[in-house]
Amino acid sequence: KAEAAFQAALEKNPSLVRPYYALASIYLSDQKADKAIEQYERVLEKNPNQAGPHMLLGTIYDMQKKYDLSENHYREALKINPEFAPAANNLAYLLAEQEKDLNAALSFAQIAKENIPEDASVMDTLGWVYYKKGLYPSAVRELAESAAKLPENAVVQYHLGLAYHKNEQLDQAKAQMEKALALDPDFEGAEEANRILAE
Repeated sequence: KAEAAFQAALEKNPSLVRPYYALASIYLSDQKADKAIEQYERVLEKNPNQAGPHMLLGTIYDMQKKYDLSENHYREALKINPEFAPAANNLAYLLAEQEKDLNAALSFAQIAKENIPEDASVMDTLGWVYYKKGLYPSAVRELAESAAKLPENAVVQYHLGLAYHKNEQLDQAKAQMEKALALDPDFEGAEEANRILAE
């Protein structure tokens, strides 16, 4: 039922970011990732000019940590539709995480922001790219908005904490790190959060 609901959401609005991750998560938790990959590859064989299947394949590979494959599919989606915000957002985040071509990452993050400006995940990505580029005041601005919209997301709270820390807003940094760890003491980045707090 969840799978059908997320598919229906994407049919109505393919620009939403979260349903792609939700579907990928369902396939991975059901041990159906290979079947899903096969299905979307078949769809592309019949009609290669669709951004959506590339986006879903990219997301599944992303969650499997097969980053070269996910990057290829996000890029393919953007060749088909250069304004396709979900692929632009995910590719920007992927490049920022790998600290690879941060200028391209910023361009992709800005495409996503122009197309879905109110999406909290997109704000987080843009803020994270600004952070990686050393543009800390801009990072704080974007990440604060994202964190307000995603108060239960430990990683987003942590990203804001890091930006505050580099922007020398130490009280705010401490509060954000504590909040992130309270939400999830084992999130990716928890070790760094604890190290910064210990300082």
